[in-house]
Amino acid sequence: MMKASELVRRHIDVAKNYKTVYMWGCFGSPVSETIIDEKSAQYPDWYTGGRVTYLRSLIGKVVYGFDCVNLTKGILWGWNGNKNAYYGGARYASNSVPDVSADGMIAKCYAVSGIGWDKLIPGEGLWMPGHWGMYIGDGLAVECTPIWDNGAQITAVQNIGTKAGYHARNWQKHGKLPWVEYDTVKVDAEVEEAKKTIRQKAGLTDSTIDYLAAYKYGDDLLKKLAKAMK
Repeated sequence: MMKASELVRRHIDVAKNYKTVYMWGCFGSPVSETIIDEKSAQYPDWYTGGRVTYLRSLIGKVVYGFDCVNLTKGILWGWNGNKNAYYGGARYASNSVPDVSADGMIAKCYAVSGIGWDKLIPGEGLWMPGHWGMYIGDGLAVECTPIWDNGAQITAVQNIGTKAGYHARNWQKHGKLPWVEYDTVKVDAEVEEAKKTIRQKAGLTDSTIDYLAAYKYGDDLLKKLAKAMK
């Protein structure tokens, strides 16, 4: 299981230190004639003549192709920027991480919420219909998109606020990935005890408690509820 801090570090590394391009269905392959032909046959509607011509111009320049959710999956599958490996070092569907779409990825997440943006934890996934990103902290995300810089890039999470020098996107939901250990979380013993009390006294599920925690009063609300139940 990958630690959230490592997942975040690797997303930032891809966005800052590698040449990337948005390629539908790719999870880190160096751009080559073979991968272009393979994906063009698989997704002919996306791989239009203009896009194929542009992608061919990148052959031999050590540019890696990703799409949005495949950036995260590729990293979880072991992508390491190996320019001599067909998938850049990733092993398809490895480490118990399934091959799912952006919408399928948010469905796999837990503690999913459309609120509590001020309480986002680095390593949480960001979702809107058909698109995926990764929260890296300080109001920023890494996402792979064909707009703006056409590839993996750092953007602002507009739900938290805009940032000078960054394009901004408004997301609909965020959630934690089940294959990630969230070592970026600072555990508050009092909050954990409150959750335990609410779970025992009210019979609420963990997902419901996480929803309450994501509410604007967050931890204070949980503490007050637990105190009232004692």
